Amino acid sequence: MKFGRVNYQGNEYYGIIRDGKFCEVPGIQRNDMGFENFALLKELNISELEASFDLNNENLTWLPPVARPSKIICVGRNYLKHVLEVGKAAEDKPILFTKYSDSLVPHMSEIDFPSHGQYLDYEVELAVVIGKTATHVRLSEQPLDYVLGFTIANDLTMRDVQKSEKQWTRGKAFDQSLPIGPWIITVDELKEYKNRDIWLTVNGDKRQLNSTSNMIFDVEFLIRFITEAITLNPGDIILTGTPEGVGFYMDPVSTLQSGDQISCGVIGIGELRFSIK
Repeated sequence: MKFGRVNYQGNEYYGIIRDGKFCEVPGIQRNDMGFENFALLKELNISELEASFDLNNENLTWLPPVARPSKIICVGRNYLKHVLEVGKAAEDKPILFTKYSDSLVPHMSEIDFPSHGQYLDYEVELAVVIGKTATHVRLSEQPLDYVLGFTIANDLTMRDVQKSEKQWTRGKAFDQSLPIGPWIITVDELKEYKNRDIWLTVNGDKRQLNSTSNMIFDVEFLIRFITEAITLNPGDIILTGTPEGVGFYMDPVSTLQSGDQISCGVIGIGELRFSIK
């Protein structure tokens, strides 16, 4: 199923997307820290849900499919051709960094050009959304059993800030640096996240195109690696890295400018769109 979160006439709704309609799923609650409980989805009978409103309704706006993840863990340099375009060698273990809930913006957002740098770059990524608490996931376990589903994300990066500082936080984790959505497609429906084309265009010009099968470290490895040290909670997000074709390493440099329209996606999940003010 496709699970999403929207604002309709000033109210927030969680629901299932079906046949161009949004079908509300009542009862998804947040605890006192603001984290969602997705347990209801496991026993949901989609056929019993009634359409609440049309996705094309002018009173509907998208929200990030997860409101406030307890953590967003990102993987750097996880496609070999991207590693090569930045002039590096492949690592023997994943490079991890973080973003924050304030980084999240939804499908169809208009994003302010950040004031703390010059070179705003794009990075389309397959994002993994955790469905149940995962800690010390063993080799005998199936890591995908801990996954709610997959969505599309864009790891916006202030490339000059990233390169001028030893830590990547200000270059990667600034406000509005993570467009995500439009929805989560649950793991039972996607079936196989590998061998999916992942792509990005800027103003209709194709910039990135690769396959998720070319990740250096796959989702299963990443979940085991992360949970050796860090507990993953329901709603937590893992960004799995971007393929080659980012703007800063093009000749000439072609990073994002005010007015740019960005479209990106993963085949089988959908399309995420946003623009730069």
